Amino acid sequence: MSTLEEFTTQELDRLSREREEAIKAKGGLPYLGSIPVGESRLVLLPKIPVDDPAQDGRPRKGFHVMKPNGSEEYSWTVNVKSPLYRDLLKILKEAPDRKTTIRVIRTGEGRTDTRYTVKKAE
Repeated sequence: MSTLEEFTTQELDRLSREREEAIKAKGGLPYLGSIPVGESRLVLLPKIPVDDPAQDGRPRKGFHVMKPNGSEEYSWTVNVKSPLYRDLLKILKEAPDRKTTIRVIRTGEGRTDTRYTVKKAE
């Protein structure tokens, strides 16, 4: 193996380990990732959201969610100053002891024009 191959292999292993440690440090959940434009469904779990500040320092909270037919929990990070944050807190307050299926409607593509609307699924 060449020196470059050794370096890249070691570096990728190190990055992978650091990423796993960072995820565990923030509650041990993988991030949900991007929600597609349009309507999606998620299951909001009755757990206290955890602090998870953005890389630029903006305050965020990680809500515990699952995909409708999945079994793995994810952290859905939400800016605490957004209307979405308040809407999610209201849903948690209404059902503090049970999972709630929610409809998430995303409009917009970019960071500046993306908006989310959440409603309890019927």
